[in-house]
Amino acid sequence: MIPIVTIITTVHNGEEFIEECVHSILGQTVEDFEHIILNNGSTDGTARILDQFTDPRLQIIHQENLGISSSLNKGVRFSNCDLIARLDADDYCLSNRLERQISIMNENPHVVLCGSRFHELTGTKLSQQRVLFTENDHAIRKAMSSFNPFAHSTVMFRKNCFIEAGYYNNKFKYAQDYDLWIRMLSLGEAYILDEELSVLRVSKKSNSYQNNRTQKIEGLLIRWSAFKKFGGNPTKIIYHFIKTLAGLIFLSK
Repeated sequence: MIPIVTIITTVHNGEEFIEECVHSILGQTVEDFEHIILNNGSTDGTARILDQFTDPRLQIIHQENLGISSSLNKGVRFSNCDLIARLDADDYCLSNRLERQISIMNENPHVVLCGSRFHELTGTKLSQQRVLFTENDHAIRKAMSSFNPFAHSTVMFRKNCFIEAGYYNNKFKYAQDYDLWIRMLSLGEAYILDEELSVLRVSKKSNSYQNNRTQKIEGLLIRWSAFKKFGGNPTKIIYHFIKTLAGLIFLSK
């Protein structure tokens, strides 16, 4: 069976949720896939859990901790497919995720990046996503100067466009996906499915909830880059600049 899509997951000390993550891929309605899992130097039971899987569609790579961007770039290089899907190690998919996104990508060859709505899981509480939602390409581009409308664990993209866009940029520690989407949208259109296809865990330890200087600066730089490329609301750009500056001043105290 020749795979038609590659799912890429990186994990570091993810023993608590990695099994559920992998099972959510093995339970997909689409069966012709490969799942590349890069174990970034985990020191807990992650390696033991991964090595218990025997499904030939799983490619498990144990390596030193290369960081998220380098590991994801490595995973894409190892991929045998034209379509790449992302899934973080502490998240999981609904069973029809791959089927729905593959359908969109096949029916719309001009679409290079496809996301979806998602559920947020906080502890045991499941709720709808809190970030704003927009579906069509024009609205997505305008939104990029204010926020990242794509949750990383929901996206599927074309490998050739990913390579042409220049891979994930290692200089970004937190917003490497946000930066990549802007570059990829120079090569085609984006689409976000109005369906909840993934479940994303939310905790105070997650990158999206950490409040630190580097993350704030990265976000501001990328919003400005998006504004220059796609336009947007100047008032919102000024608002985010002032908000970021105030946050940096607060963090310096």
